[in-house]
Amino acid sequence: DWVKTFVEGAKKNLLPVKNQLTFVEDGKELVPGVVAMHTPGHTVGHHIYMITSGNRTLAFTGDLAHHQVLLLRRPLYQFSFDTDPAQSAQTRVKTLTMLAADRIPLLSYHFPFPGIGNVAAEGDGFAWFPAPWQWL
Repeated sequence: DWVKTFVEGAKKNLLPVKNQLTFVEDGKELVPGVVAMHTPGHTVGHHIYMITSGNRTLAFTGDLAHHQVLLLRRPLYQFSFDTDPAQSAQTRVKTLTMLAADRIPLLSYHFPFPGIGNVAAEGDGFAWFPAPWQWL
């Protein structure tokens, strides 16, 4: 079972340094300009991070959505690598709705290069609009 293997690996790596860990809290600023937002489902403690500089904000979405078409067009699809697929789907819809409504760009390492862009509500899901890329 992959979950058991994952938990055993986490215990092996994290317990020796547990006194050095700082846990994040929903809505708390970690460092100036970076605020944690609890987005459970992929894991119990999954968070995304709202990164603000001046009057601009970017959401670093972590494992909120693993594919720019499948899980945006059909955000209620349940993904087998989420520890609570039903909760993850609900969290994904809620978070993507907020990002689309507030026009907050996002960064997702699961999306194709450059992984930065915007989402917009479309049909029963969301459309992905990658940021234009320009080589200097």
